Amino acid sequence: MTLKVFRHDASRFVVAASLLSLLGCGPQEAEAPLEATTAASQALSTVSYRSSSTASGKSITSLTIAKPTGTVAGDVLLARIINRNNVAAVATAPAGWTLLRSDQSASQIKAWVFYKVAGSAEPASYAFTIDLASYMAGSISAFSGADNANPIDAHSGQKNGTTASFDTPAITTTAANGLAVWFGAQIWTGAACPVSPIVPPTGFTEPFDTCLVSSSTGLLYDAAYKDLGAAGLQPAFNGSSPYAQTNVAQVVALRPAGAPACTVGDTFAPTYTTVGTVASTAIVEPSGLAASRLTPGVIYVHNEDTTAVVAISAANASTLGTFNVADVTPADWEDVATGPCPAGKCIFMGDIGRASANFPTPPSTFAVYRIPEPNIGGGQTSGSLTAEKFPFQYPDTPKDAESIMVHPTTGDIYVITKSSTGLSKVYKFPKPMPAPDTLTTLIFVANLQLPTNSDPEFPKATSAAIHPCANRFILRTYRTVYEFRAPAGAAFETAFAATPVALTDTVEGQGEAIEYEANGASYFTMSESPSPFRLKRVVRQ
Repeated sequence: MTLKVFRHDASRFVVAASLLSLLGCGPQEAEAPLEATTAASQALSTVSYRSSSTASGKSITSLTIAKPTGTVAGDVLLARIINRNNVAAVATAPAGWTLLRSDQSASQIKAWVFYKVAGSAEPASYAFTIDLASYMAGSISAFSGADNANPIDAHSGQKNGTTASFDTPAITTTAANGLAVWFGAQIWTGAACPVSPIVPPTGFTEPFDTCLVSSSTGLLYDAAYKDLGAAGLQPAFNGSSPYAQTNVAQVVALRPAGAPACTVGDTFAPTYTTVGTVASTAIVEPSGLAASRLTPGVIYVHNEDTTAVVAISAANASTLGTFNVADVTPADWEDVATGPCPAGKCIFMGDIGRASANFPTPPSTFAVYRIPEPNIGGGQTSGSLTAEKFPFQYPDTPKDAESIMVHPTTGDIYVITKSSTGLSKVYKFPKPMPAPDTLTTLIFVANLQLPTNSDPEFPKATSAAIHPCANRFILRTYRTVYEFRAPAGAAFETAFAATPVALTDTVEGQGEAIEYEANGASYFTMSESPSPFRLKRVVRQ
């Protein structure tokens, strides 16, 4: 007998056995079932579940959870912490952990998800602290075979009020053969743990399902995982329980080792979805969007004429942080981008418009402000941000502009002008970048002729962004969305000579903001008016 083992982790494996001599089959007859078995193995994720550990306590400010058994360097660890009846509490992870997301109900339950890549000398346990004493429960699960450099592909979560349904918003993955990790948590008032209290989504394997017992402030919690196949939009992963009680459900997709950090494709969904509505009162005139390069799932949004910068969730537009840029008086902040900088990851604010009420006389010089990204995953969710000012002028005449882009690897800063004729001009900052507060002259790069019609607003460029794979860029006008694609293998700037490809419009009366998702799987838009301001998304197919 010949035994083939394609997966060998503790929880699942695929076995193909050939009994050629016993069955009298020749090599040709055995070939078809062997190919079928191999194909089945290839459909499995390269990410494998290793083990989990759990802990809980009553009225505590620190929860210590043991390192999962068998953890080795390179494993990705997912920690999920839940507390009861203190949803205003702030959880702090040990050094090396990054906050991925938190979801909460109005008053009863809150859940945080953290992650880290295990090093060569991990401690035996990890202490997660909280600033308000609470009933706490938590788990750490270890996974092998994930991409160490960029392990998180996608994530979502939500609270579900007074229901037996554990629903999570659908996610879009960018890498094939990842692994979905699902977490459920529900309030519990029983004196003992029920049998099988939480039912994970169909097809998921559940390594633990347990509880913190209390007659009034207990918790049910579990984790489960499932192999994912092709990249793209995944179904909503929804679980349940026998009890109609407030719960939180969350899902994280792990990217397999060797998967690209970004994906690109030429086809997008024919319709958009409304992700959510911006609730922050600091946003009164949104004019730009920028995906965080530091904290997964975060998008920055800003106003034209105030120094407020608000971090919102890419999953539901909820507020994740509110900041003010110190010691700056904006003339006309028209767009925002994120990209590399000497500090690591920065926000680039484009003070590039000429029509703001802040300056009755149109300016002839302009500026880009470079702002180190706040560490939202590390708990920096408010306060003042420090900016460096890079004033500039055009090499010809002053221009009205509303679009800036920052190259994701070179850090080159591009400005695209706005015109009712559709003839936009592209400029960029010289390299190396000048010193802050030094007036510089931009370099002309290219002309962009955008399509026109009888509507003078139709061709006016209002926002742009470079794809994370750096081989194309997206540009929106008040009425339309275009993508400019560089030829295969060509340099990025060849995209400026490409024919614009019209993409799915998000039907906005005054569309002034656009951004790719950080991994390239979709793009987001937002209208400057009317309020409420809705974050819309179009996914790549």
